[in-house]
Amino acid sequence: MSDTTRPPKEERIALLQRIVETPAYATDYTPVLKNYLDDPEPEVRKLAIQGLWDYPDSEFIPLLFGAAKSDVDEQVRCQAIITLGRYIYQGEMAAYGFASVDESMRLDELCKEDFLQVKDFLVGIYRDESWSFDERRFAVEALSFLNTKEVFDIIEEAYAHPGSKMKLSAIFGMGRSGNLRWTDIILKELYNPEPELQREAIRAAGEAGLTEAGKDLCRHTYSEDRETQLEAIWALGQSGWEGAFERLDELSLESADPEIRETAEAALEEWYIYSGAMADEMFDENGFDLDDELESFVEGEDE
Repeated sequence: MSDTTRPPKEERIALLQRIVETPAYATDYTPVLKNYLDDPEPEVRKLAIQGLWDYPDSEFIPLLFGAAKSDVDEQVRCQAIITLGRYIYQGEMAAYGFASVDESMRLDELCKEDFLQVKDFLVGIYRDESWSFDERRFAVEALSFLNTKEVFDIIEEAYAHPGSKMKLSAIFGMGRSGNLRWTDIILKELYNPEPELQREAIRAAGEAGLTEAGKDLCRHTYSEDRETQLEAIWALGQSGWEGAFERLDELSLESADPEIRETAEAALEEWYIYSGAMADEMFDENGFDLDDELESFVEGEDE
């Protein structure tokens, strides 16, 4: 698309924002997204790459690699790294073969070579200090879908990093992995004096479905910091903790704040799901399926 045929910048951004916020099953937007991957405006390129999250086709891997390595704007490069995390998610879901996974996520829909290529690319970013700090920490987040020793070691290293943003990404990764090995760390970080790290731990506790965090998350729903309170309400619903219903019900009915009421109502819906339905899908402490299917998949061994 030439500059003379492009809509104004504001219209391009508005269009892509709508696409990003629209469920992928409604319409295939890949032709539109591809048109804006080379847009002269970084914000437009970033949104187009963000939109590709919903379309993890192998044809986009070279494009995302190229954007991550060569785009002149760091935020665009970081978004490309984030979007590559979708391929890690696809590999994790396909390798575990959860019964609830949509057919589009099955192993035969993700070439093993493509998965390993993306995984190795992201590990290389994290290991290579010539990449920027943010690029390396977003690589940690992208990899954290994967429950393997290699990724566990990366998350642990990131958590021990002196930079608070790298630690933030490590906590994010702990929640995203959903692995019980991180429970004690997440519980401790729920009381980190640095608000941003504390809120990330709250999100991680919810995303990991930690029932052990229920009482602590309930306490945070009384926080005077509104952002922390809202995060805690949502995470409390995801925790599935049996004592959460009373507090969430109270907030949904009695809070004077419309956003808090709405968030509590949505959290109650999550609570009904997570209080029982997720129990059979928890990972074991080592993060590997009993038949080691994932381990052989990640290592690239022939079956």
